Amino acid sequence: MIANKYKATCILGIVSCGFLASYPFAHTFWGGLLTRGFGAAMIGGLADWFAVTALFRRPLGIPFRTAIVPRNREKIFQTLVYMVESEILMKENIKKRLEEYDLSAILLYVMNENTKQDVRKMIYRFLQDFFLQVRPDELESMIDGFVQDNIENIKILPYVPSIVEWFMENEYDDKILDLIIAQCISAAEHEKFSHLLADVFVAVRKKYEHGMSRRKLFNQLMDLSPKQLALAAQQGLLSILSEMRDCHHPVRLEGKARVKEFMINLQNNADLQQTIESWVRQNIVYKFKLQEKIVKGILAEYGKIVSDNRILVRGMESLATQFEMIVADFAENEEDRIKLDHYLKTILSQWIDTHHDEIGRIVKDSLNKFTNDRLVDFIEDKMGNDLQMIRINGSIVGGFAGIIIYVLTFWI
Repeated sequence: MIANKYKATCILGIVSCGFLASYPFAHTFWGGLLTRGFGAAMIGGLADWFAVTALFRRPLGIPFRTAIVPRNREKIFQTLVYMVESEILMKENIKKRLEEYDLSAILLYVMNENTKQDVRKMIYRFLQDFFLQVRPDELESMIDGFVQDNIENIKILPYVPSIVEWFMENEYDDKILDLIIAQCISAAEHEKFSHLLADVFVAVRKKYEHGMSRRKLFNQLMDLSPKQLALAAQQGLLSILSEMRDCHHPVRLEGKARVKEFMINLQNNADLQQTIESWVRQNIVYKFKLQEKIVKGILAEYGKIVSDNRILVRGMESLATQFEMIVADFAENEEDRIKLDHYLKTILSQWIDTHHDEIGRIVKDSLNKFTNDRLVDFIEDKMGNDLQMIRINGSIVGGFAGIIIYVLTFWI
């Protein structure tokens, strides 16, 4: 802008001097030609200088129709806000542009090989700052307050059917049942279990006889000793458990069917969910004081981490490794990427619908930071170069117009 402003001023000065120098010879053809040319160029340059200056200031102190930009500051801002909010960044335009991008691919691009070390450093720095700077009493108060505020609002049951379904689809339910059956067989084979059964049968027989001679005589005639009964029951139980190792055992299949039926009912029955949630809170959460145990457990782990920095390093490495594995699995699973992309776009679309008006507010707040002087300086910095060209063009075009008019009217 400074270069063109200097050129425009120099041209105005030159044509003004040319007009004054040629004016005494205006009665001759060539003198008149130069006088008219320089005069028209001077008038054009002065007029355009006044016009350009009047956009931002008061040329020669004239207040009428000058300082146009500062005087119309609010109108300019309102127009810009409307243009950005309703024409450039319309909801439809933003959503349309959003649909053109694969957001999951963008996330994977950000989390590439070059960022792994940065992620590790970020995780380590966060853990270090958190565990080394937070005081135990502050941490206890924070955790206790968080658990206290959210323990009533935490809803687990709405997610249970989906979790159970995933377990059953991936056959983790069979693995869990196999583990339980194996533990039951191990316990049933133990000698102490047979002694326990024998004691149970003794207690049952005494209760059955209950001082009645006929029942006592019947038991004596049958000669059923507790040890024999216990051994028979133990063998029978082991046989049943061994048969249940088969994934197609009727009991297992019926159990799975009942679980699926219950999960469908649980998923569609809000009252049942509420009843179970209330029972869990009353009989497990409050009865066993889980809130206190959670807080104490976290504080205990916090103390270990603070006292041994190696735990922090191992934790950081474990988190970073798990994060990298999750990213790698996600990159290979196209279905998950499509789901995440759809989920992110849905969330962003909802956010745009709710907060689109914030765009205009942000633009307006940013513009309001501009004082009149700063606004003038900003526009001049961005457009001043082209505006000064108006002055140059005004002098040149005015000069040629004066010469042409002089030539056309000289012989009239």
